Amino acid sequence: MNPQLIQLIKQAVTYLQQGKVADAERLLKQVLRLAPKHPEVMRLLAVILAHRRELAEALKMIDSSIKIDNKNFLAHSNKGNILKDLYQYKSALESYDRAIALQPNYAEAHNNKGNLLMDMNQLESALESYSKAIALQPNYADAYSNMGNALRKQNSLDKALDAYEKSMAVGGMIDPILSSYVNLKMQLCDWEGIESQLHNIQAGDIQRKDRFLPFVLLAVSDDPYVIKQITTEYMEALHPIRLDLGQISNRPRKEKIRIGYFSPDFKNHPVAYLMAEVIELHNRDKFEVIAFSMGQGGEEDVMRQRLELGFDQFIDVFGKSDKDVALLSRELEIDIAVDLGGLTEGSSPSIFAFRAAPIQISYIGYLSTMAAPYMDYIISDSTLIPEEAREAFSEKIIYLPSYQANDSKRPVIETIFTREDLGLPSKGFVFCSFNNSFKLTPGIFDSWARILKQVEGSVLYLYAENEVVKKNLSQEIERRGVNSERLIFGEKLSREDYLARYRVADLFLDTSPYNAGTTASDALWMGLPVITFTGKSFSARMCASILNAIGLSELIADSLSSYEALAISLASDPVMMKAIKNKLKSNIGQAPLFNSKLFTQNLETAYEVVYERYQDNLPPENIYVV
Repeated sequence: MNPQLIQLIKQAVTYLQQGKVADAERLLKQVLRLAPKHPEVMRLLAVILAHRRELAEALKMIDSSIKIDNKNFLAHSNKGNILKDLYQYKSALESYDRAIALQPNYAEAHNNKGNLLMDMNQLESALESYSKAIALQPNYADAYSNMGNALRKQNSLDKALDAYEKSMAVGGMIDPILSSYVNLKMQLCDWEGIESQLHNIQAGDIQRKDRFLPFVLLAVSDDPYVIKQITTEYMEALHPIRLDLGQISNRPRKEKIRIGYFSPDFKNHPVAYLMAEVIELHNRDKFEVIAFSMGQGGEEDVMRQRLELGFDQFIDVFGKSDKDVALLSRELEIDIAVDLGGLTEGSSPSIFAFRAAPIQISYIGYLSTMAAPYMDYIISDSTLIPEEAREAFSEKIIYLPSYQANDSKRPVIETIFTREDLGLPSKGFVFCSFNNSFKLTPGIFDSWARILKQVEGSVLYLYAENEVVKKNLSQEIERRGVNSERLIFGEKLSREDYLARYRVADLFLDTSPYNAGTTASDALWMGLPVITFTGKSFSARMCASILNAIGLSELIADSLSSYEALAISLASDPVMMKAIKNKLKSNIGQAPLFNSKLFTQNLETAYEVVYERYQDNLPPENIYVV
């Protein structure tokens, strides 16, 4: 080949290594015009197409490369990556095995095969592949990190933490490794050694913001502007706006507005528990409601069965590409696409990057801005996003009277536990918090220790998913001068027993900056008062929104110190405590929080307003439903 063309290819590879994808593509297309059947150029262009999530085109290009040079192990490994992203798992596995057969010492193929096997939930085989990759390349940071992800999925959390630490030792605290590491340390309540990382994250001082999972921020940072900044860079890098399908042509007004709800959590999951009755209550004279289910539900999944009956159509899109799902949404002429997942596990933001509907709204699954130009609105209320915080959201705000959907059809819980049944002392005040352990922070634990010290004979009842969490929290409370015997740990229970457990406690203590959401509603439904204090971020104001919606604003403190004072005051005043419980009992049937019919009517009003704006060719604007 012409030496000049070889030099152009080398320069294109350098551009790719530097992240200058557009420059690399320009040079490669220039070479391809001069050498139309060059397999390496085709392979590199396929990599670029795959990077842009143009997977069907990438597959055609890599097949063209392989047809010319069937012995290129890199091309077969690249094809495996493309097929994996297309959910063609069997074919992807064949491609990886072909690459390994051609070059057994190619560590990246073993690593990529491990990622595929993890997606197939073959965790032991995935770990074997990662081990092979590391044996071939001992400083392979990504392989260690992926091994950590597989071990975490296997619930081998100590081993996962060790794998993340090895990854950082050889690769530095960059890319997704830092967010995975910090999130796991938080999940284990193992706060030792991460003080500086937490401080840096809170300040937005992160080396690679474009690779830091924003969901992890919500339990660490209470600054909505820091969260927006990091989320913006992350979304631009991983879920940029996609124009492949072109603009959606203006649609004439229809008799019924067609709503598409997109979620991986149409199953026994908090999002489904909150949304089920809303789906059922939608006015079918005005709306058609369609589910796009991106997750798998088990055969005995009662909630999935309920939702399949509740929607007008329930479409299982698990395994489809983001582009294909967006195209299907367009073909079904969805008017309003509601993303119930955001940046949580199993969600697919790129569906909305392709523009699945003329109007796209973020709601309930993810408690922050998506910081993406293609998300038009976020549903909120005035507690969650006060006027002074609007600029921390890229979306326009739909202000409802109250934010959280709920289910008034919750079953009556017959189970009655005694304190002794649950290992609690027969006397003394019982504080509790059944939030996930990753929501606990050193600061909130400091606060709880101070409360326990001030309320003689009190205990703190916590949910702990494993023995490591129990051990770490016991050590942490001792460090704060409180006997660890005053911590009582609850196991994971069936949903009915989990709800019944709330009856034995006296007061629920909220976490911050990631508040209780569904958990707070569960506690209140079971008659247990909840106290919180308002932070600055969306996730740090969630519980305040819920308490306002149940008519208990007196349980909302304005600072950490006043939160502690409120907890101590309530625990020390049985008359006041009884009055609060009586008020809660009275409000359950009257306040907006559990009035699903009223909430659905307000939500539908918002849908109608944004739909009318679209029909009038008006841009998104803040909407107020009163």
